[in-house]
Amino acid sequence: GDQTLFAKLHSTIIHGLPRETVEWQRPYGRPVRQIYVEANFVPFNPGILPGEDDWTLLGRPFFHIYITDCDVDTYKASVKEEISEWINALKEKNIPDWLVVVASNEESKVKSKILRTSVYDKVKSDFCGKNTERCVVLNDPFKSDIKTTESWSLVMLRMRHLLLLSYNRNLSRFEDHMRNERERRTEPGWSFFQYFMLQEELAFMYEMLGMYEDALVQYDELDALFTQFLLNHNAG
Repeated sequence: GDQTLFAKLHSTIIHGLPRETVEWQRPYGRPVRQIYVEANFVPFNPGILPGEDDWTLLGRPFFHIYITDCDVDTYKASVKEEISEWINALKEKNIPDWLVVVASNEESKVKSKILRTSVYDKVKSDFCGKNTERCVVLNDPFKSDIKTTESWSLVMLRMRHLLLLSYNRNLSRFEDHMRNERERRTEPGWSFFQYFMLQEELAFMYEMLGMYEDALVQYDELDALFTQFLLNHNAG
């Protein structure tokens, strides 16, 4: 979206995301955790989108944001097409994790009232379907009144929630792959070292989330697996 606008909002987003905890509903009946969400942002580039056979977690782009403060006329003329191309690039890689942030100000609100529609309404209608949570309004982001504060809180809440949904989806996919690789351990040519690197990446992710016990569990499992691997090898 608008890189200049995002540059102005970047600091507030970076510091606002980890300001409050968010409940992480973990898969496979694991305990619910309260965690802080932090994120780094890079400009969108189709070249960095992971493919189906990319099993990395570290440095992976999990979540994608398009941000704009355009008016309805500009939306119809160019921004709608840009958003469409952006979403299609994500769909090609089977990535459903995105959010459109529409920043509005008094001028755009007045124009929307005259036209009886808004960019937010247009985006929801054109792209969101039943997933209306994929678009959010940021009202007067550069003011310091109560309405702006409440609007920022809603945007941060939405981003934390969608970030964790994306994280859960990618983590579940990674763990399924890891289990499949572990099941192949009796096959000729199976490499413990390659598997070690795979599960250690999961440990690194838990460590980054401050979940140190969960990170240590990964090494305990690797230790037990290596012991069994050696026993099986010695037994022929």
